[in-house]
Amino acid sequence: MKELSDDNVHDLVYESIELIKKVQRQLQLPISPNLRRTIKRLKNGCFKAEHIRGLRKNKYTMEYGMFIPPSTIILDKHLLKSDKPMDIPEFVDTFMVYNAVHEVLHADDNVGGDKLLLSTLEHIIKIHGDKLEKSMEIIKEEGNHDCIRNKKDLAFLWAIQYNDVVTHYRTYVVLRHMKYPKLDHIWSRLRKDYFPPHLLTNIEIVKGIKYVFSLFTEKLGEYCLIEAYKEHVDIKERDSFKLIV
Repeated sequence: MKELSDDNVHDLVYESIELIKKVQRQLQLPISPNLRRTIKRLKNGCFKAEHIRGLRKNKYTMEYGMFIPPSTIILDKHLLKSDKPMDIPEFVDTFMVYNAVHEVLHADDNVGGDKLLLSTLEHIIKIHGDKLEKSMEIIKEEGNHDCIRNKKDLAFLWAIQYNDVVTHYRTYVVLRHMKYPKLDHIWSRLRKDYFPPHLLTNIEIVKGIKYVFSLFTEKLGEYCLIEAYKEHVDIKERDSFKLIV
C-alpha cells in the first residue's frame, strides 16, 4: 500500500475508538471524557485520505491528520511516506494509529464544547496579560503580525498550542499502555518542536500520571504552556541540585 485510502482512514478511526475505550477503562483516566457522544457523532462522520501537509502551517512535524468539526477526520494520504527512508520496522503501523487516535481525541474535545481550549484562553488573558503585551511588542517589531493582530489572537494561538500538547500526551498514553512498538521514535521527534509535548511526560515521571491528568481536568482554566514550562524547568533544576549535592 503506497497511499492511504478513504477506507483505510475509516478503519483507523474505528480502531482508534476501540483502543481509547479499552485504555480509558483499564486506566480509569479521562482520556476521552465524551467518548460515548463522540462515537455517536462519528458514526455518521466523514473520513478521508487527502494530501494535507501542504495545506497547513505545521504545528508539529509529526502531525499528518486534521479534524474538521463536526465529524470529519482527514489523514494525509502520503502518511506512509512520512519517514524517509521507511526502513524502521513497525514504525509505520504505529504512526498511522497515532495520528488517528490524535484526531479522534480532537473530535472528543469538540463534542465536549472545547472546554480546555476556551478555559485556557480565558486563563491566559486573565493571568498572563503582561506576557501577551511583551510578545505583541516583539511581533510588531519583527513586522510579522498579519495573522496575529492583537493580544486576543495571540492568546488564542497559545491556547490552541496547549490544547494540542495535551492531545499529544493523551495519544501517547493510549499507545504506550497498549505497548505499540517504536512509539519512542515519534516522541523523540516531537521533542524538536517549539512546544514539545514531552513537557508533560517529564512532569509525569516526578508527579505521576493522575497528577498530569488533573492539570487539564481539576485545574481546568488554571494552567497553560507557561505553567507547564515553568514546572518542567523547576523539576530539571531540582534534579540538577540533587546531582550536585
